[in-house]
Amino acid sequence: MMFPTTGESVSGQQLRRDDQMLYFMIKPDPGAARAMDALRRQHDMARKYAVERFHITLLPFGDIRLISPETVDRIRHAAASLQAEPFEVALNRISGNALVGGRTQALRAFQRLLVARLGAFGIEIPDYAFHPHASLTYEEWQQRNIPVPPIAWQARQLLLINSVHGKGHAVVGSWELTARQGSLF
Repeated sequence: MMFPTTGESVSGQQLRRDDQMLYFMIKPDPGAARAMDALRRQHDMARKYAVERFHITLLPFGDIRLISPETVDRIRHAAASLQAEPFEVALNRISGNALVGGRTQALRAFQRLLVARLGAFGIEIPDYAFHPHASLTYEEWQQRNIPVPPIAWQARQLLLINSVHGKGHAVVGSWELTARQGSLF
């Protein structure tokens, strides 16, 4: 799995050193993030990428500075109207520099639901092939295909993030995924 570097394009936009990319993501819980970091140590992967930045990108929109404030508001409203329950994410293989999984049906269904909701609000959907993965490092790409014990967590929150290149993630919006069925216990 290859990922773009500075100078390559994402959704037709050139990446620059000062990019501010807007995208939807989910993040692992702290325990899963620590387990992901342990995999980096175990497999001698660079650890410059902060543990709290581990995530799975659901849909990128491109440079936030090129998106009108009205469109960002519509994206927020669409996300706020999304009705979805928490779901399990399980990743069990290092592929290249990323952690991937074979049981991603619920994650894929959630991403499709998000895209459909955005479309219902008239938001132009970027051309994006969704391949669920959590990047472990952004250092030079290495050929790896290593089965690992599953790292699993419940996705409980949808995040809209402005990722400022080299600086971190600024939350533009966040929405809790809420179970609609009551507990029997």
